[in-house]
Amino acid sequence: MRLSCFFIAVFFLVGCESLKDVKEKASDESPTHTQTALGSTFCFYENPPEDFLHNCDAKHWVGIWVNASDQPWTQRQQTLATLTNSDYDRLHAYILTLMNDTPYQNKLRAQLAFNEISPGFTEQSRKVIDVIAGAQNNQLMQFESALVVLEKENTSRGEKLITLQNEIDSLRKKLEELLQIEATLMDKNRSTQQ
Repeated sequence: MRLSCFFIAVFFLVGCESLKDVKEKASDESPTHTQTALGSTFCFYENPPEDFLHNCDAKHWVGIWVNASDQPWTQRQQTLATLTNSDYDRLHAYILTLMNDTPYQNKLRAQLAFNEISPGFTEQSRKVIDVIAGAQNNQLMQFESALVVLEKENTSRGEKLITLQNEIDSLRKKLEELLQIEATLMDKNRSTQQ
């Protein structure tokens, strides 16, 4: 995981700072594809809020991501507790929760906070974030949500199975008692006939 995050971060950094427009020639047989061109500068906002530091510093944000990937959830959680509700801190929190060991509720909370600020980002930055982190993060959250639902369903079925097993045990005991009574009555009936 750390290695893949590192490669994604390196790609992000290199892509943000050095990629130039590349045009592909489309043949008559293949459909044309649109490209999102990354300019020489990458900024989240065209006009950032006053408290949004490092707006055009991709290295800073990749550094946060790489450092977060080296930290256990408990350490990242402590950092999250110190963050405010500013746009800068919401993006910071979003990055801190991208790791797989982040609990679902924290990941969802950070995603919702990020969704509130992302409409103000440039179209390019929204696209880059979605490609690099957003789509995978959303898919992971959907899987985790489905697992929670399945876990609850399995727990419920397990409890029903325990209840049914207890009923079966109770009925088995009653049946054994009835068979014992029947055997006793048959023995008495035989002894009275003799």
